[in-house]
Amino acid sequence: MEAPLFSVIVTCYNYGRYVAQALDSALAQRYPHVEIIVVNDGSTDDSREVLARYADRVRVIEQPNRGSIPAYNAGFAACRGDIIVLLDADDVLEPDVLSRVASVWGPQVAKVQWDLRIIDAEGRDLGRKFCHFDARYDAAEVRRSFEATGTYRWPVSVGNAYARRLAERMFPLTPDVGPDGALNTVAPLYGDVITLPEVLASYRVHGQNLWSNTGSDAARLPARIHQRRLEIALMRRHAAERGVVVSSEDVLDHELAFVNYRLMAKKLGLTYPGSDVESISGLLAKAWRLLRTERHSPAKLTQHALWFSTLAATPPAATRGLMRLRFGRGAVQGALVDARARLRRSFA
Repeated sequence: MEAPLFSVIVTCYNYGRYVAQALDSALAQRYPHVEIIVVNDGSTDDSREVLARYADRVRVIEQPNRGSIPAYNAGFAACRGDIIVLLDADDVLEPDVLSRVASVWGPQVAKVQWDLRIIDAEGRDLGRKFCHFDARYDAAEVRRSFEATGTYRWPVSVGNAYARRLAERMFPLTPDVGPDGALNTVAPLYGDVITLPEVLASYRVHGQNLWSNTGSDAARLPARIHQRRLEIALMRRHAAERGVVVSSEDVLDHELAFVNYRLMAKKLGLTYPGSDVESISGLLAKAWRLLRTERHSPAKLTQHALWFSTLAATPPAATRGLMRLRFGRGAVQGALVDARARLRRSFA
């Protein structure tokens, strides 16, 4: 079989601080058949100047600021690759990621996914991973999970490589469904999902990418739950078109992250789709059920159990503070990383 061409699509909006690291990581790939496309979505910082330094090695598309979805659409429309990797301008690929994907690729594969290292704004390793895959989470396990529940474990965009035939069914993306939700949710309908249980990219956590970095923007919880409902509806439409029977159970009852979001929203008295028929005790029971059935390390299981129990028991008035403490821990971890490094240097 001819070696596949990878398209690495980078979207950038005011990420001049980070985009060079993202592009350097794409250019450093040990796999030879790669095209890199950068869509600069009307940045007003120094992103254009940074990108100009790469103009002879990557294709740069300049467009007025239209938002991330039109930027992804422009990048995909311009690409030629057999396999698509979406690299946000603040994230970083490991040099072997494309080679590893190519080594397990085949005509039946819809997607390959891998673990992510969590880094902070300065690029410091915070000692956390997402999704904590292990060797048992193979294509058959993903298939069993999807057939039983309509979902499976998947990382954010930089942790995935998509078959072109899957991406062509999803692009152009619509404003209400982003690439993570659309491509990852639907992927098992179009072939095998292969998991590489190793860290092959870094996902940067800082104050501008996700509300959950600080936990201070809890008002967006209902919107995230609503968007996930739209993504599940999209998956069901694709399943119906392909004649695939999907579990009629509520998919969000099988996703620990969205049980967590609903429990936080319920504690805060926020209204979200289905909130009128849910209770704190019922959501806690759903979390415990998932913790019993999902494969987690003892340390991760303890961490999850402690969080859900504490969240459920915390008085509503203290919930926001508890969320800030949990989701703002990256800054504390970064400071600890620096402190340990200084200590090691002092004894060197």
